[in-house]
Amino acid sequence: MIDRLNRRQYLKENFRSSFQFLGSIIGASIEQERNFIRPPGAGNELAFLATCTRCGICEDVCPTSTIGLFSVDYGAKLAGTPFINPNESPCTFCNKCITHCPTGALEEIGKDEKLGIAEVFEFNCLAFKGTMCDYCIRACPLGRDALTVENGKPKVIESNCNGCGECVAACIQTYKGIYVKALED
Repeated sequence: MIDRLNRRQYLKENFRSSFQFLGSIIGASIEQERNFIRPPGAGNELAFLATCTRCGICEDVCPTSTIGLFSVDYGAKLAGTPFINPNESPCTFCNKCITHCPTGALEEIGKDEKLGIAEVFEFNCLAFKGTMCDYCIRACPLGRDALTVENGKPKVIESNCNGCGECVAACIQTYKGIYVKALED
């Protein structure tokens, strides 16, 4: 026997499947166009956007003023959501943003949390110009596990770098010889 749907059930199922289809398309585009860094614990971008209420508490409690909020200039999807720029102010992983998040959009993180990956910009790096410099290496909170010296030049060990930005802050060049880039999904 074939189950027949009444009009209401038919419309409900049709709407649900259309919403799932559109969600999968929109979700994929959100992840592909992301070239910024979220605070620790943000996780999946689509889940984060669905959970974050744009209250700004994470920005208020950040002791290093690393967290900023997107303005409306970035579009309705991002407006009011938090981001960090470890190239301007390093993240200390104090987790205050996580503990104060009222919605759970920022979840507890493990010690292997990655915000981004540091990358040496050889053209600006003093060590690549023949000057002895290791400020970035000495500043790395993960020690020689994430940033080491190879032939007198800094080398990032990508698998261990957490993207905190301490190395960028320590760089003495006006045009930094190292920077943190967003993770590629």
